[in-house]
Amino acid sequence: FGAAMRAGGRAGGLGAVTVAVVLCLVVAAQVCSGEVEARGEEVVAQAAGEADGKGVEGGADATCDPKVPAAGKAAIIIAAFEAFKSHPLGWVGFILWLTVWSTLALPVTPIEVCAGFVFGPVWGTLGSLIAKTAGCMMAMVIGRSVGRAQGWKMPEALEKYMSFLLQNPLQAMCVIRVAPIPQGIKNYGLSLVPFPGGRYPVKEYFWACLLVGAPFSVAWCLTGAGASSLLEIAARYT
Repeated sequence: FGAAMRAGGRAGGLGAVTVAVVLCLVVAAQVCSGEVEARGEEVVAQAAGEADGKGVEGGADATCDPKVPAAGKAAIIIAAFEAFKSHPLGWVGFILWLTVWSTLALPVTPIEVCAGFVFGPVWGTLGSLIAKTAGCMMAMVIGRSVGRAQGWKMPEALEKYMSFLLQNPLQAMCVIRVAPIPQGIKNYGLSLVPFPGGRYPVKEYFWACLLVGAPFSVAWCLTGAGASSLLEIAARYT
């Protein structure tokens, strides 16, 4: 009986992951087909109109990657969360999606605000924190394995923190994570720090990601919980 229960649990877990991955692929397929791109300008125009009506300041692309147009990014995010909130396993799909998003060092603020709106402040915060931390850990693994194999070097932006990192890795990593440094350097750059003997402080890296990420996740998800629509969020944060 116990073996049957364990087998059933494994099957259920595999099924949940499979459905979540499929959900992510549906969004990706929508983007690749051009449907999201075609809707992009319309989405941003609607968002801007709604924001104007509510007196929302800010607008397109204050926080986003300049390589991704504001309209396309807003449409992608809205389409993804519409899919997540309509599926029973959407929360799992959201975590997987944000994990990949974080691994790519893309801005997470609009995602977390949307998570608070769709899943509420509690589940939105929990999912965001899990995904952000997982994404940071994946970036660290990639940097440590692929980076070293390709001869990547620690970025110059981290050189002034080197002695601090060697003396107190946890405190130094927390300071770096709140510093005005690009997310890619915080994740991949930290993975390339040459610690003595090649013994990387993985535990300290993990706790720095978790401790620094938690207050931001709480704040942004609470903000999203008070929003009136995904369009309002798109107008302000993408």
